[in-house]
Amino acid sequence: MIQERNKEDQELMEHIDRAIAELVYEKTQLIKAYNYYYGKRDPEQFRHLEENYGIGTPTSVEFIPLVRKHIDALVGEYLSTPIKPKVSCKDKKTITRINEEKSSTINSSVIANLKTMLLKAIHSIANNEEVQLGEDQEKSLEDLVESINRDFVSSYEMAGQNIVQYSMQSRDIDFLNKFKKLLIDLLVTGTMYYKVLPSSNGTNVCFKDLNPINTFIDRNPNSPYLKDSARAVIREYLTKQQILEAYGELLTQDDLDCLETLEDYSVDGSTTTYLRSYDSVTGNTITDGVLGGFEITPLLPFERNTSKYFRLFPVYSVEYLKTEKEDGEYITNRYEGVRIGTQIYILTGKSKHITRSISNPNHCTLSINGVFHCDRNTDPFSLILATANLQDKFDVLHFYRDNLIASSGTVGDWLDVAHLPKFLGSNVTERLIKWEAYAKTGKKLYDSSQEGNVINTAFNGFDDTIKVQAIQAIDLAIQRVEETTSTITGVFRERIGGIEQRDAVTNVQVGIKNSALVTKQYYQLMDLMTREVLIDILNLSKIVFKKGLSGTLILGDSLKKVFTALPEHYTFTDFDIHIADSSEVIREQETIKQLSVEFIKAGLLDPATAMEVITAKGLTEMKDNVMKSLSKQKQENNQLQQASQQAQQLDAQLKQVSTEAQKLQQEVQRLNAEKLQLEKDKLNFEKELQWFKAKSDSSFKEGQLSRDDKRIQLEAAQLLDNNPNNDEIKNS
Repeated sequence: MIQERNKEDQELMEHIDRAIAELVYEKTQLIKAYNYYYGKRDPEQFRHLEENYGIGTPTSVEFIPLVRKHIDALVGEYLSTPIKPKVSCKDKKTITRINEEKSSTINSSVIANLKTMLLKAIHSIANNEEVQLGEDQEKSLEDLVESINRDFVSSYEMAGQNIVQYSMQSRDIDFLNKFKKLLIDLLVTGTMYYKVLPSSNGTNVCFKDLNPINTFIDRNPNSPYLKDSARAVIREYLTKQQILEAYGELLTQDDLDCLETLEDYSVDGSTTTYLRSYDSVTGNTITDGVLGGFEITPLLPFERNTSKYFRLFPVYSVEYLKTEKEDGEYITNRYEGVRIGTQIYILTGKSKHITRSISNPNHCTLSINGVFHCDRNTDPFSLILATANLQDKFDVLHFYRDNLIASSGTVGDWLDVAHLPKFLGSNVTERLIKWEAYAKTGKKLYDSSQEGNVINTAFNGFDDTIKVQAIQAIDLAIQRVEETTSTITGVFRERIGGIEQRDAVTNVQVGIKNSALVTKQYYQLMDLMTREVLIDILNLSKIVFKKGLSGTLILGDSLKKVFTALPEHYTFTDFDIHIADSSEVIREQETIKQLSVEFIKAGLLDPATAMEVITAKGLTEMKDNVMKSLSKQKQENNQLQQASQQAQQLDAQLKQVSTEAQKLQQEVQRLNAEKLQLEKDKLNFEKELQWFKAKSDSSFKEGQLSRDDKRIQLEAAQLLDNNPNNDEIKNS
């Protein structure tokens, strides 16, 4: 048994040594790409231009980043688009259970609805009311079933969704920060590597972004995913204490003794170039610029006299796939091991943390995964390396322009010092200084008594200034280099804010649209990488959180959600993750922002909602804000339209009432006229009546007077007839 064990260990050690010997090499091109991205260049690259054959120049070639802003624009746009993954299940058993769960939910919802309808009917019968059962109830049941079929989310999908959201928000995993580094790796080098592994105590998920310079893959040409490669090596440089912290429990006493005698390997494959602040041979500074001669750099490895406690040692983590026959079937397993230096081996053997698919349980992959942006020759495409020559040309053009400006002179006259007035001083320097002082006050002196008296200038003067056309020509060449860079990266100046006043709005929009189309391939790779990372995290969660997971999700500024993912809902399920096309999301967001301005002008969107749209974190939230505002505005417009129609109806009624009132007014005027006429007639009648009464009264009074006269005449006659019996006249 021991002999077999030793044989297995020996085989594993041979695999580790062979993988390191065949795969590990110094990626000088990638080192140069990272240096160009971070604004560093070999100080000797343009030394021949700066020294100028020993004459020297007033300026040096400075590194002015050309491509970094293009890469940062792509990374920034992608990071500004919220990742909204959607989890689905794809194995048959889980799908069958999901259908059963959905059918059960539909049945229980329909039964509950029918119970509610039955209680309402019983209540109506008890109150001697009419029971209403008809098409409305059937329609409500159909709508209920359709709603559940459309919006149903199973416990399996919910568990996977919660774990993915929790992983993206977990501080321990630090997803977004490491994801940003992977995006930069992909654009700078054309490669990106990551590894998802359990934590040291096996209770959490670790997400490591691997340095492309120290990660080596034996690629599988038949698969676009690096996890399907045959083997991989990760190189790290760790101190003794870091090695003991990571692998102390796996080291034997012989390994610990060997660790004490290891030599310093930190210079091997180091990505740092140590620049001395001065050359010990010539005494000249190597680096120029503001900090020339003032840099404090670390000692070179062979100059260190410190303890081994701080030294760095190369640690190689190796894993490879091996297909073996087990129980009559061929099963692929993953083997892992670590080599520290050249002598210490940690043989972990067959990996215990392998997640296998239910549909293909005999297959497994590497724990290292990643994406290559490759051409058909399988060579990674680096934006930095593709534009490195343009970066050099860009810096050289700036060098020549600055050199022209620094070496430019002034406009002046030639001066014959032999004819300077001697009374100004005893030597030429003193005479020149005093002559210039008098010249500044407007008095250029000369001595007519001095021998050789002539005007003290010669020729027609000189002009050593730099013509503006020369500077403009170099600036035009610099602009052409920037435009050429944009055609390679696909990030045009309109996309990074390089909009000039003369640019038309339509041209800017077309430029942004074309830029989005050119860079769409980068966003597809980023989306693919996001999908792979989240799937690997979700698959490893089946092992790490095999007893279930409870956590809190942040849903917004003031909303939180506490969830519990039960192990039976995700540990035996094959998941798939879907992510919306980020380039389309970005383009739709820009379109919505532009439309928002037009909506505000048209009065369809209020400014408060426009601010919510502009500051929205996702496309869905942005659409919801716009649709809610438009719906609200539509409702208000409907209300205004109804009010307008009512106002029109009232206006028509008012006109009708006004017409009737006018008629009534005319009738009133007619009646008033008739009334006046009647009053006038009445007045005339009364006048005639009074006249008739007066005339009758006058006639009556005249008759009465006539009678009285006659009576008087009779009384007088009686008195005169001497008849005593006839003295009284009776009134008849």
